[in-house]
Amino acid sequence: MDANKKSNTTTFLMAKNVADIFYHIKTVQRVQLLGGCTQTDEYHDKVISIRNINELKAIDKRERYIDIGPAATLSEIYSMGRANIPPVLYDAIGSISTEQVRNIATLAGNICANGQKQTLFAPLLALDARIEIKSAGLTKYIPFTKFTKIPESFVITKIRIPLNDWEVSVFRRTGPVGRISEQSASFVFLLDSENDLIVNLKIAFAGVPVFRSRELENKLIGARLPLSEKTIETFLESAKKLSEPVFTESHADPILKNQFLNLLNYELELLT
Repeated sequence: MDANKKSNTTTFLMAKNVADIFYHIKTVQRVQLLGGCTQTDEYHDKVISIRNINELKAIDKRERYIDIGPAATLSEIYSMGRANIPPVLYDAIGSISTEQVRNIATLAGNICANGQKQTLFAPLLALDARIEIKSAGLTKYIPFTKFTKIPESFVITKIRIPLNDWEVSVFRRTGPVGRISEQSASFVFLLDSENDLIVNLKIAFAGVPVFRSRELENKLIGARLPLSEKTIETFLESAKKLSEPVFTESHADPILKNQFLNLLNYELELLT
């Protein structure tokens, strides 16, 4: 058989725990890790399924954060209810496909899918989630704002999501219902205020383009509520200027930029 010709068969390897995964990564070339397989239509010659490893399915809620294993299914997370996980994450999961798909789709599968970012990326980006990754001898923590892909020989072991009581907590989705297209994107708007002053603001948009700017968010910190039309106009001008390079470089459909600005404008107008 030609060595360069791809085999028509796939060998599925069993891993009972995380240590087994590292063993296979070390001893098997080009091994592929899979969860619910809802995003994959091609398999490598060697595949490890992680969906039955209890350590990677665990969900641990604390006072200030919740740790969710990468192999936890979207249905398992959703079943905790809107009061027990960040509302924007709950609403985002509820917008994904069907219950049957959510029963097998995993958290890591959603955030690690190839190509454009999937539904949960914007909520986790806005919530300042952090990803724990491990290799055979090292543990690292990656802020979601810096996450692009899993380094070679590493495995996601948990996603830590801060728990805050946001005064305004909004998730919106663009594009067709129940499926992903190039027009699909997720929008998140989070805001807190004290004594009618904005003290915290998070804005995220993710699909083909991924946009979050602390510079933009800081422009509204300290602004007094209700917002004036002039404040909104100035802020939207800044949003357009700061997001323009992201939308251009990603070659996103121009409609997405307009949708982002329209969604942002709508949420700001509610604060007048």
